[in-house]
Amino acid sequence: MSPGLRLTAVHLALFLTGMLVSRTPIMADEQRWLPVSQVMSELSANPDFVEALYRRLGHDPKAGGILGPEEIKRLRELILGKNFEALDLFPGMTVTGMGRAVQLAAAAMDASGNKADPQPERTEGANLEEELGLPATGDPPAPDAYLRPLGFGLQAGDRIDPVLANEYASSQRLADVLNRLSLNSPGGGKRYRVATGGQSVDAADALMEALMTSGHDLEVKDSRYFANFGDLIYRGRDVLTPFWIDTGIPVPGTDRTLLVPVSHSQHEFIIRGPVVDADLSFYFGIDGEAVFRPSVTRDQAWVMGRVAHRYRGTEAVEVTRLAGSIVRTYTAIKQRHRELPFGGYYSLGVCNDVNAMIEMKMHGGTSLFPLTLDPRFFSGGGEVDQLARSLPLDNGRDSEPDPRRILGSIPVANLTMLPLPSLRDDLETVSAAWRSGTLPLTGSDYTLIWAVALIAALPAILWLVRRQQRLIQSRNIG
Repeated sequence: MSPGLRLTAVHLALFLTGMLVSRTPIMADEQRWLPVSQVMSELSANPDFVEALYRRLGHDPKAGGILGPEEIKRLRELILGKNFEALDLFPGMTVTGMGRAVQLAAAAMDASGNKADPQPERTEGANLEEELGLPATGDPPAPDAYLRPLGFGLQAGDRIDPVLANEYASSQRLADVLNRLSLNSPGGGKRYRVATGGQSVDAADALMEALMTSGHDLEVKDSRYFANFGDLIYRGRDVLTPFWIDTGIPVPGTDRTLLVPVSHSQHEFIIRGPVVDADLSFYFGIDGEAVFRPSVTRDQAWVMGRVAHRYRGTEAVEVTRLAGSIVRTYTAIKQRHRELPFGGYYSLGVCNDVNAMIEMKMHGGTSLFPLTLDPRFFSGGGEVDQLARSLPLDNGRDSEPDPRRILGSIPVANLTMLPLPSLRDDLETVSAAWRSGTLPLTGSDYTLIWAVALIAALPAILWLVRRQQRLIQSRNIG
């Protein structure tokens, strides 16, 4: 998961927005974590919190607000009426609807003059070689480095993992080196090199091979989680904040379609050896970067976690090579298409797309959902372009839902392990019908639902993008 502080207020606003405009029949199940309804039930007794919430969500969108007058009016009615159960009804937006929301958000930003920052032009420098610089030195992040107090007993962000924190300096250095090596053109030109173990390397996979030759162990895990779109903590307890997506698959025996929490996937690189221990992750993030990243935070328990594939030896080196090629390809595409909003996020895929390419290469197919990239941007003849064009996509009007990939993205090895009973029951019902060949793959017409969801989500997306840009600038992500 991303080590950066996520924009919790935005995602909380998404939940509230979806709650205000939809009546999804799946509710959060209370476990070790807290449902949003319980948190709001307690906080609503504090008039200062309620007024702060109205002020935070009710400003003009150009001033960073979320909800319009009608939505604020509805929110007041729910809070005053103590209808807190409604806060556990999640949006259930379709993949196509999400794509339309992104397009509308980009158009609105362009019309208002608040365009996304253009991608910096990549310039070739002189040949450069430096020492690998591992193990690296530096203080580990403070335990609360990625936590931000919101007041009223709420915190936003990630807890630091103390074990990962001890190796953070080396993880950051290795991630930086791998990303820079990945930008070397395989056809020649100016080169960045690092010296290690008496040899000079100029590719990400070559560096991993050199580390393995020097006695290091490399394991790569293809991991899946529930995406945490809130990172909320209330009085020390995690708050359940997934974002539910409508797959369009009818749940047999009901009048509902299957809703699942949006999944997050990443390839995790674990390096252990005589010189350095490091933990990295690789995915395409909402910051618009497909890069190697240092791992340092601890996930909330409800996101679960499953390893779909493990790679060692030559397979792990091959995954590294392909990840490096993805870094280079995405950088080149964004240079050619600087007009892409949000750093190309969604247009070039979400976190799952780049990991699906790796799975496609290694196994001949992918088990990830959803996949959203636009193949028009992958028009070259390179390996990554070809993989991108071969992916099964979920963002077209005619896209048929794929139960195999939807089930494959659930982050548990066995559905009985799911701690959300309502989700578990629906998944077991759908899975049984799919395996028996009796599952219909198309539901009702969701055009009206899309339209309502888009209207509700648009201001939140605009605010999310602006806040994300400011966060990126302040932390020099690039």
